[in-house]
Amino acid sequence: MQEKIVKEKASQEEIYRVMRSDIEAGGYPASSRLPSVRTLAKRFSASPNTISKVVSRLMESGLCTARRGVGLFVRSLPNRKLTLLVGTTSAEPKDDFYGHVEKRIAERCQADGIEIERYYITPGDPAYGPDVDRIRRPGRVILCIALAHEPHLKQLADLRRPMLVVGCAPSRCNTSSIVPNSFRSGYLAARHLIRKGCRRIAFIGRVREVRGVTLPEAESLKEFAGMQCAFMEDSLPLHPDLVFNDINQVAARAANLKDLPDAVIMPDIEGIESIQALKALGTKLERVVLGDDRILERPKRPAAVVVRREDVVELALIELHRLLDEQSKSHRSTVVDGELHDAVG
Repeated sequence: MQEKIVKEKASQEEIYRVMRSDIEAGGYPASSRLPSVRTLAKRFSASPNTISKVVSRLMESGLCTARRGVGLFVRSLPNRKLTLLVGTTSAEPKDDFYGHVEKRIAERCQADGIEIERYYITPGDPAYGPDVDRIRRPGRVILCIALAHEPHLKQLADLRRPMLVVGCAPSRCNTSSIVPNSFRSGYLAARHLIRKGCRRIAFIGRVREVRGVTLPEAESLKEFAGMQCAFMEDSLPLHPDLVFNDINQVAARAANLKDLPDAVIMPDIEGIESIQALKALGTKLERVVLGDDRILERPKRPAAVVVRREDVVELALIELHRLLDEQSKSHRSTVVDGELHDAVG
């Protein structure tokens, strides 16, 4: 009995894929009438109940509609085009977290036959993102990656298209969003250090520049809030002199510290700035870095809270397909939890 049920479910999925493929390929033109349930049941050697379930899925996907007393008709296919805006000046995706996410989404969309029109920051654009006026014919869905300027995102939302923002959760407009759970990352990092006996924990954040003004990144502030929560749970004092908005502040300010920290929570930054900051804070220093899963590829690394890039990619693709296929303007906000990994080497 169980085997028969599993087999029928598989048959239903197969029939749905064939029917969807036929409609998208033009086998059933827009506004044409679909064969009756009985005719489709004969074609696929399936029960009318199975075909009815397939038809219900086709209707839920926006591919066909029912006219009472007449039958089922194919709807005009939705626009399968994405308008992609990225917060970079590079004509190609960069070799960083958001560049990886962009490349993987582009690969999967291409495989699914989804067209992408990409806009990046050019010399004539504002520093915070591509100029909205450049978008003449927006696609069915607008996808924003690594854009965080709220007024800019509000302008994009005013184009009246379903919109997905990766890397930021806008508060001024109704859009879907996928962001790392930065609060949890800061909390996990602080709890790890507190369990190791650290009490003077420094925090190094990240900043961004908007129209010549340097501001803390929103996700960095959430990481700091998570750290504060961990401190409050153990009734530990927060030391304001150990809070740095940016890694470039550390070397100059550390020289004026009376007592050096015994640990630091910081972004995963490699280079001379990181070396100078760690040297200024002291040699015997516990460290937790916040970043993505590329950290785990290193043979020697400190403790880290990492967000897996493929988790972001998968969630973004699920939401993009929902917005494309359901022709829905409803929005969903999703957070991606980070994982704590102990130091290696």
